[in-house]
Amino acid sequence: MSLFLSNFIHLWIIMEINTLFFISLMSMYTKNFKSTFNFFIIQSISSLMLIMLMMMKNNFCSNTIFNMSLILVFSLKLGLFPFFFWPPLINANLNWMLIFIMSTSQKLIPLLIFNTFFNQINNPSITYLIIGLTISSSLISTIMNYNETNFKKILTYSSTNHLSWMIFILMFDSSMFFLYFFIYFLSMIFLCVIFNKFNIDSFFDLLKFQFFNYKKINFILSLNFLIISALPPFLTFMIKINSMKIMIENCSLFSSLSLTLISIFTLIFYMNIVIKLNMMNMMKTKFFHSYNFNIKFNFFSSIIVSFLSLFFMFSLFYSIN
Repeated sequence: MSLFLSNFIHLWIIMEINTLFFISLMSMYTKNFKSTFNFFIIQSISSLMLIMLMMMKNNFCSNTIFNMSLILVFSLKLGLFPFFFWPPLINANLNWMLIFIMSTSQKLIPLLIFNTFFNQINNPSITYLIIGLTISSSLISTIMNYNETNFKKILTYSSTNHLSWMIFILMFDSSMFFLYFFIYFLSMIFLCVIFNKFNIDSFFDLLKFQFFNYKKINFILSLNFLIISALPPFLTFMIKINSMKIMIENCSLFSSLSLTLISIFTLIFYMNIVIKLNMMNMMKTKFFHSYNFNIKFNFFSSIIVSFLSLFFMFSLFYSIN
């Protein structure tokens, strides 16, 4: 227990230094003082509650109540259900590089503290609470993304969805978590750099962007959206398949199926973005309007969809067995 407290205090200090650094960046690069103030209040409350819970641990009549309170504090700090409302409101007023930091490095240290805490407990009720919160966060973020046109909010909800997967993976395999986080980190930095360079904030900006001949940029954007969506055969898909296998082996079949169904709806949403991203360029060419192109396009689309479906079914069968 003393070792746990020592690691916790060190991580807590690093987390607070990181938070203060991010708040200073927000104050320098964000004109909206309200967003900076709201972020400061939320992080201050969650950090104070976290350290107070650790100091008052021996005063709790039940370890279950203490553990549940700690999980809710982590949910507030990370923006998980039922505290999912604050990240989109704050990120909507940030620039793209701050959104990147908010979606990656600001999540890493709280997740490491969560992992240190989770490794110390062996309580099924706490595990079920974490599963319920993560599935709810993934579902709500997917629902909120539909009909959303602001890319800042889209990537914020996407970050919440990926955060749910990261927590699940972290509960069972920390090495796979770091691989998943690294792939997500690279995808996010490419997207945020491109959006920041070309000042893209919404679908309407993306349509204006299509009038310029940026084929390489279109390809990079499409590729990163597909990686984030975990489309087979990208590495994120393989990580999720292996995670499903680990969940099933640990008697979490319901959790695995729930996250898989939610991921399918998320994939449909990202495919819609990629199609819109590339459709304008295709429509510029005369060959796109030809009869032969339509036949070939439908034929190859059918082959690709069939291949992806078979690949997914094979991977799912492999993970169950």
